[in-house]
Amino acid sequence: MKFAISLAAAAVLMMGAAFAAGGAGQKLVDLEAAWSKAFTGKDTAFISNVLASDWSGQDDSGKPLGKADLVDAVKTGKMTMTAMTNHDVHARVIGNIAVVQGMDDETSSMNGKDTSGTYSWTDVFENRGVHWQAIASQVTKVAK
Repeated sequence: MKFAISLAAAAVLMMGAAFAAGGAGQKLVDLEAAWSKAFTGKDTAFISNVLASDWSGQDDSGKPLGKADLVDAVKTGKMTMTAMTNHDVHARVIGNIAVVQGMDDETSSMNGKDTSGTYSWTDVFENRGVHWQAIASQVTKVAK
């Protein structure tokens, strides 16, 4: 009898953990949508908040970027995005770490050069207390 009760309790706990991960997954998908909106709106305060201080990224040419690089590129207009629509976004939550992968179609430019197209990306987040912050990102332009 004790074993059956313990087994039932374990099943309830596992279902609760799966539900919590699912809720966090949707929050991360929503966070990605807000991040895209921040790019098109040039909301560097939001972008700065979503990026951890030790964030590192890699653009579609393989160039490494730090948080200050990305925020500065948006602030100065070096990087502009006038439209950005995410699709095929999914999140996998593993404790305090999450991997979010997706694609976007964007109208964008870098240093005045048109970079519009479809991009595939991966963002790694860490739950740092009160909210999720991106700790690493990689983006790849999808060939036509």
